[in-house]
Amino acid sequence: MTYKMLVLDIDDTLLNSQHEISEKTFKRLIEFQAAGNHLVLASGRPTASMFQTAHELKLDQYDSHMISFNGAVVTDLAKHDELFSQRMNVKEQQKVVQYIRDNDLVIVGYTPEGIKVDRENEYSHVEGELTGLPVDYDYEHFNHLETPQLKLMGVGDPAIVKRLENELDRSFGEETNAVTSKPYFLEFMHRLSSKGSSLLRLCNHLGIDISEVVACGDGNNDLTMIQTAGLGVAMANATDALKDAADYITASNDEDGIVQVIDKFF
Repeated sequence: MTYKMLVLDIDDTLLNSQHEISEKTFKRLIEFQAAGNHLVLASGRPTASMFQTAHELKLDQYDSHMISFNGAVVTDLAKHDELFSQRMNVKEQQKVVQYIRDNDLVIVGYTPEGIKVDRENEYSHVEGELTGLPVDYDYEHFNHLETPQLKLMGVGDPAIVKRLENELDRSFGEETNAVTSKPYFLEFMHRLSSKGSSLLRLCNHLGIDISEVVACGDGNNDLTMIQTAGLGVAMANATDALKDAADYITASNDEDGIVQVIDKFF
């Protein structure tokens, strides 16, 4: 099979444990694009926090794209413009807010200025540290959230997140997905928003058959992406659920597993 596109999750897939792209992986990805292949980033991160990594890898210079907010937004990097976006149902997002609070997690949301968090707990600072975006603690912000959101998160004790993940079984209500990206992040998006659905939409836009795509990830929010792609790859450090669904398991994010994938399949 001839593959044309490589899709990479960012945290714990592209980035190593030091939150960096290793020199070896960086060099190989630049060579990969120069050879005429498509490189796409797909993350649960907000759009604003992905631009630095995308530009570092020269995705804008190679007319590429990125998928953010777990599939809620697809961005054309050459034009610096949204190709697609899908926001949550307002009535259901209000129920999500109450559900998160009822289960003793804190709420994390997003504005054009940065990140909103309703209160502090042991994990409430993590999203700000991962994304580099400013964090504002504002309980009242979520009390009357009438603007449709791209994504909301419940953040807190991994035992609570795991219990709710099992309880929800990847859905909330009629129009909302519920997935985990890290043990302490429970993420809610519109049902039409997933990495897999947005990857398929992007491929149709570019005229690339989904069978010609290799997708790599580590978290349960990558599940739809590796199931949709022609070849789904789990990192050695991935969740058990992702490994079970993958067609291939590569080395970990600290062992240049992405380079292994490129060398083997491209």
